[in-house]
Amino acid sequence: MTGAAFRRGAWIWALLAGSLLAACSYRGDIDNPLTLKATWLSYLNGDDIRAACVEGAPPRYRLIYNADYDEQLRSYELVGDGAGGAQLTARVLGPSGLVVNEVTFSDPLAFTRWTRSEARLDAGRLAEFDAALAASGAFAPAPQGLQLFSKETYWISNLCRDGVFHFNAWRFPSDRYAAITFDALLFALDETGIPVREPVAVPVGASAKANAPRRSDSDDSRGNYFNVKVGENGLTNRLAF
Repeated sequence: MTGAAFRRGAWIWALLAGSLLAACSYRGDIDNPLTLKATWLSYLNGDDIRAACVEGAPPRYRLIYNADYDEQLRSYELVGDGAGGAQLTARVLGPSGLVVNEVTFSDPLAFTRWTRSEARLDAGRLAEFDAALAASGAFAPAPQGLQLFSKETYWISNLCRDGVFHFNAWRFPSDRYAAITFDALLFALDETGIPVREPVAVPVGASAKANAPRRSDSDDSRGNYFNVKVGENGLTNRLAF
C-alpha cells in the first residue's frame, strides 16, 4: 500500500469512527425506544446538557438512579422555568427494560418505554433542592477514578447552574452515598407510582463480568454488563455494551 493510499484509508476510518461516535451522542428524545440504548452512555454523561451550559443558560439538571441497569432505572430532569422555579420530569424503566425479553404484536416496543410523571417546583422548593444537592456534594469535584458497574446501585448527576456544568457520582455502599439528601426530595415528587428499588450491594469482583466473554447459552446471556469510570468532570472510558 502506498503512503497516499494509507493516508486515505486512515482518513476514511477516522471519518467513520467520528460518524459512529456522533451517532451515539444523545441529542434529546430519551422517550424514543430507538434512542434509549444507542445513546445511553452519552445520556448518562450529560453530553447534551454540557454542550448547552453557557453563560445565561437556565438551570438544567439530570439525576439518574441506576439500581441494576437490568432491573430499574430512574431519571429526573429539571429545567428552569424562567420565573425562579422549575419543571421536573420523572421517568422510570424496569425491570429488564433494556433487554428484549417480551415482545407483543400490539406494542412491540413496550418493554423499552418509560413511565413518566411531571411536577412543578416553585422558587422555594427549587432553593431547597439546590441546598440538598450542595449538602450531598453535587457541586464539589467528582470522585475521579470511581468505577461504576451496571449491576450496582449508584446515582449520577449532570447539573448546569449559572452557566457552569457539574458532574458527580455516588456508588452504594459508601459514606458519600449514605450522605445523599436530594433523593428524598426527588422521590417525594415522583408520581410514577413505581416503587423505588432499594440499593443492593454487589459482590466484590463482580464487575469483572463486564469485560469477560460470555457463552451464548449462559444463564446470564441476556443481561447487560458494562463499566463506566468517573473522570475529572464526567465519565471516561465509556465502554460500549
